[in-house]
Amino acid sequence: MDRAIETRGLKKAFAGHLSIGRIRALDGVDLEVPKSVIFGFLGPNGAGKTTTLKILTGLLKADAGSARILGVEAGDRKVRESIGFLPEAPYFYEYLTGRELLHFFGRLFGISSARLRERVPRLLDLVGLRDKADLQLRKFSKGMLQRVGLAQALLNDPDLVILDEPMSGLDPIGRREIRDAILSLREEGKTVFFSSHILADAEMICDQVAILVN
Repeated sequence: MDRAIETRGLKKAFAGHLSIGRIRALDGVDLEVPKSVIFGFLGPNGAGKTTTLKILTGLLKADAGSARILGVEAGDRKVRESIGFLPEAPYFYEYLTGRELLHFFGRLFGISSARLRERVPRLLDLVGLRDKADLQLRKFSKGMLQRVGLAQALLNDPDLVILDEPMSGLDPIGRREIRDAILSLREEGKTVFFSSHILADAEMICDQVAILVN
Protein backbone atom coordinates (compact mmCIF):
# COMPACT_ATOMS: atom_id res chain seq x y z
CA MET A 1 0.00 0.00 0.00
CA ASP A 2 1.63 3.22 -1.22
CA ARG A 3 -0.98 5.56 0.21
CA ALA A 4 -1.22 6.81 3.76
CA ILE A 5 -4.77 8.14 3.26
CA GLU A 6 -7.41 7.34 0.68
CA THR A 7 -11.02 8.53 0.57
CA ARG A 8 -13.70 7.82 -2.01
CA GLY A 9 -17.00 9.69 -2.27
CA LEU A 10 -16.86 10.92 1.31
CA LYS A 11 -20.10 12.64 2.39
CA LYS A 12 -21.22 14.19 5.66
CA ALA A 13 -24.12 16.46 6.63
CA PHE A 14 -25.26 17.89 9.94
CA ALA A 15 -28.65 18.96 11.27
CA GLY A 16 -29.37 22.64 10.67
CA HIS A 17 -30.34 25.28 13.21
CA LEU A 18 -33.12 24.00 15.50
CA SER A 19 -32.72 20.67 13.67
CA ILE A 20 -34.32 22.18 10.58
CA GLY A 21 -32.90 20.84 7.34
CA ARG A 22 -29.41 19.48 6.74
CA ILE A 23 -26.14 21.37 6.27
CA ARG A 24 -23.81 19.68 3.81
CA ALA A 25 -20.22 19.60 5.10
CA LEU A 26 -18.68 17.13 2.63
CA ASP A 27 -20.06 16.12 -0.74
CA GLY A 28 -18.15 13.33 -2.44
CA VAL A 29 -14.54 13.96 -1.42
CA ASP A 30 -11.93 11.83 -3.24
CA LEU A 31 -8.44 12.12 -1.79
CA GLU A 32 -5.13 10.28 -2.08
CA VAL A 33 -2.16 11.03 0.18
CA PRO A 34 1.11 9.19 -0.53
CA LYS A 35 3.34 7.95 2.25
CA SER A 36 6.35 9.91 3.56
CA VAL A 37 5.22 13.34 2.36
CA ILE A 38 4.00 16.57 3.93
CA PHE A 39 0.50 17.02 2.55
CA GLY A 40 -1.43 20.26 2.98
CA PHE A 41 -5.22 20.13 3.13
CA LEU A 42 -6.20 23.69 2.27
CA GLY A 43 -9.41 25.65 2.13
CA PRO A 44 -11.32 28.54 3.69
CA ASN A 45 -12.92 28.30 7.12
CA GLY A 46 -16.07 26.19 6.93
CA ALA A 47 -14.92 24.24 3.87
CA GLY A 48 -15.09 20.88 5.71
CA LYS A 49 -11.43 20.34 6.58
CA THR A 50 -11.96 19.56 10.26
CA THR A 51 -14.91 17.31 9.44
CA THR A 52 -12.66 15.31 7.11
CA LEU A 53 -9.96 15.01 9.77
CA LYS A 54 -12.48 13.82 12.36
CA ILE A 55 -13.71 11.12 9.99
CA LEU A 56 -10.14 10.00 9.31
CA THR A 57 -9.39 9.74 13.04
CA GLY A 58 -12.66 7.93 13.80
CA LEU A 59 -14.19 10.79 15.81
CA LEU A 60 -17.01 11.11 13.26
CA LYS A 61 -18.70 8.59 10.99
CA ALA A 62 -19.28 9.48 7.34
CA ASP A 63 -22.79 9.38 5.91
CA ALA A 64 -21.48 7.78 2.71
CA GLY A 65 -18.24 6.88 0.99
CA SER A 66 -15.12 5.28 2.39
CA ALA A 67 -11.94 6.36 4.15
CA ARG A 68 -8.84 4.23 4.64
CA ILE A 69 -5.72 4.91 6.70
CA LEU A 70 -2.57 2.95 5.83
CA GLY A 71 -4.77 0.48 3.98
CA VAL A 72 -7.17 -0.06 6.91
CA GLU A 73 -10.65 1.37 7.36
CA ALA A 74 -10.55 4.68 9.23
CA GLY A 75 -11.64 4.35 12.84
CA ASP A 76 -10.33 0.80 13.19
CA ARG A 77 -8.78 0.44 16.62
CA LYS A 78 -5.59 -1.13 15.32
CA VAL A 79 -4.83 1.66 12.85
CA ARG A 80 -5.25 4.26 15.60
CA GLU A 81 -2.01 2.94 17.10
CA SER A 82 -0.22 4.26 14.00
CA ILE A 83 -1.76 7.77 14.10
CA GLY A 84 -0.80 10.92 15.97
CA PHE A 85 -3.46 13.65 16.12
CA LEU A 86 -3.41 17.30 17.17
CA PRO A 87 -6.81 19.07 17.13
CA GLU A 88 -7.04 22.77 16.33
CA ALA A 89 -7.69 23.82 19.94
CA PRO A 90 -6.28 21.12 22.23
CA TYR A 91 -7.46 21.18 25.84
CA PHE A 92 -5.21 19.84 28.58
CA TYR A 93 -5.55 19.82 32.36
CA GLU A 94 -3.79 23.07 33.15
CA TYR A 95 -2.24 22.08 36.48
CA LEU A 96 -0.05 19.41 34.91
CA THR A 97 3.43 20.33 33.75
CA GLY A 98 4.50 19.65 30.18
CA ARG A 99 6.54 16.66 31.33
CA GLU A 100 3.66 15.27 33.44
CA LEU A 101 1.24 15.67 30.52
CA LEU A 102 3.42 13.63 28.19
CA HIS A 103 3.94 10.89 30.77
CA PHE A 104 0.16 10.78 31.36
CA PHE A 105 -0.64 10.38 27.67
CA GLY A 106 2.19 7.90 27.31
CA ARG A 107 0.62 5.69 29.95
CA LEU A 108 -2.72 5.88 28.12
CA PHE A 109 -0.87 4.56 25.06
CA GLY A 110 0.58 1.75 27.15
CA ILE A 111 4.15 2.96 26.70
CA SER A 112 6.52 1.65 29.37
CA SER A 113 7.98 4.00 31.99
CA ALA A 114 11.50 3.25 30.78
CA ARG A 115 10.55 4.13 27.20
CA LEU A 116 8.86 7.35 28.35
CA ARG A 117 11.93 8.45 30.30
CA GLU A 118 13.85 8.19 27.04
CA ARG A 119 11.23 9.56 24.65
CA VAL A 120 9.70 12.50 26.57
CA PRO A 121 12.92 14.59 26.76
CA ARG A 122 13.56 14.01 23.04
CA LEU A 123 10.07 15.22 22.14
CA LEU A 124 10.37 18.26 24.40
CA ASP A 125 13.63 19.07 22.61
CA LEU A 126 11.98 18.63 19.21
CA VAL A 127 9.24 21.17 19.99
CA GLY A 128 11.56 23.58 21.81
CA LEU A 129 10.16 23.09 25.32
CA ARG A 130 12.99 21.32 27.15
CA ASP A 131 13.57 24.32 29.42
CA LYS A 132 9.80 24.65 30.13
CA ALA A 133 9.23 20.96 30.89
CA ASP A 134 8.37 21.53 34.56
CA LEU A 135 6.19 24.62 34.06
CA GLN A 136 2.44 24.14 34.62
CA LEU A 137 0.38 24.34 31.44
CA ARG A 138 -1.72 27.20 32.84
CA LYS A 139 1.39 29.33 32.42
CA PHE A 140 1.92 28.30 28.80
CA SER A 141 1.24 30.66 25.90
CA LYS A 142 -1.00 29.51 23.03
CA GLY A 143 2.08 28.71 20.98
CA MET A 144 3.59 26.64 23.79
CA LEU A 145 0.33 24.70 24.15
CA GLN A 146 0.39 23.97 20.40
CA ARG A 147 3.95 22.71 20.71
CA VAL A 148 3.28 20.44 23.69
CA GLY A 149 0.20 19.23 21.79
CA LEU A 150 2.44 18.29 18.87
CA ALA A 151 4.73 16.44 21.27
CA GLN A 152 1.79 14.38 22.61
CA ALA A 153 0.74 13.60 19.03
CA LEU A 154 4.20 12.07 18.48
CA LEU A 155 4.42 10.04 21.69
CA ASN A 156 3.49 6.74 20.08
CA ASP A 157 5.99 7.24 17.23
CA PRO A 158 3.17 7.29 14.64
CA ASP A 159 3.56 6.58 10.94
CA LEU A 160 0.91 9.21 10.11
CA VAL A 161 0.61 12.56 11.90
CA ILE A 162 -2.68 14.45 11.43
CA LEU A 163 -2.67 18.12 12.44
CA ASP A 164 -5.67 20.48 12.39
CA GLU A 165 -4.55 24.10 11.80
CA PRO A 166 -1.28 23.54 13.69
CA MET A 167 -0.01 27.09 13.12
CA SER A 168 -3.25 28.97 13.70
CA GLY A 169 -2.84 31.89 16.08
CA LEU A 170 0.93 31.52 16.48
CA ASP A 171 3.40 34.36 16.24
CA PRO A 172 6.09 34.18 13.50
CA ILE A 173 8.63 32.47 15.79
CA GLY A 174 6.08 29.89 16.93
CA ARG A 175 5.06 29.18 13.34
CA ARG A 176 8.69 28.69 12.33
CA GLU A 177 9.28 26.25 15.20
CA ILE A 178 6.22 24.19 14.23
CA ARG A 179 7.31 24.23 10.57
CA ASP A 180 10.78 23.02 11.52
CA ALA A 181 9.30 20.22 13.65
CA ILE A 182 7.04 19.12 10.77
CA LEU A 183 9.97 19.09 8.35
CA SER A 184 11.97 16.90 10.74
CA LEU A 185 9.11 14.36 10.74
CA ARG A 186 9.36 13.97 6.98
CA GLU A 187 13.09 13.32 7.35
CA GLU A 188 12.16 10.41 9.65
CA GLY A 189 9.96 8.97 6.89
CA LYS A 190 6.64 9.89 8.49
CA THR A 191 3.59 11.20 6.64
CA VAL A 192 2.25 14.55 7.83
CA PHE A 193 -1.30 15.53 6.84
CA PHE A 194 -2.33 18.97 8.04
CA SER A 195 -5.20 21.32 7.38
CA SER A 196 -4.63 25.03 7.03
CA HIS A 197 -6.01 28.22 5.53
CA ILE A 198 -2.57 29.89 5.64
CA LEU A 199 -1.21 29.46 2.12
CA ALA A 200 2.27 30.81 2.88
CA ASP A 201 2.96 28.11 5.47
CA ALA A 202 1.77 25.37 3.14
CA GLU A 203 3.88 26.76 0.29
CA MET A 204 7.02 26.60 2.44
CA ILE A 205 6.82 22.99 3.58
CA CYS A 206 4.31 20.94 1.58
CA ASP A 207 5.21 18.35 -1.04
CA GLN A 208 1.60 18.16 -2.22
CA VAL A 209 -1.67 19.92 -1.45
CA ALA A 210 -5.40 19.44 -1.96
CA ILE A 211 -7.83 22.35 -1.91
CA LEU A 212 -11.34 21.89 -0.50
CA VAL A 213 -13.98 24.38 -1.61
CA ASN A 214 -17.77 24.20 -1.16
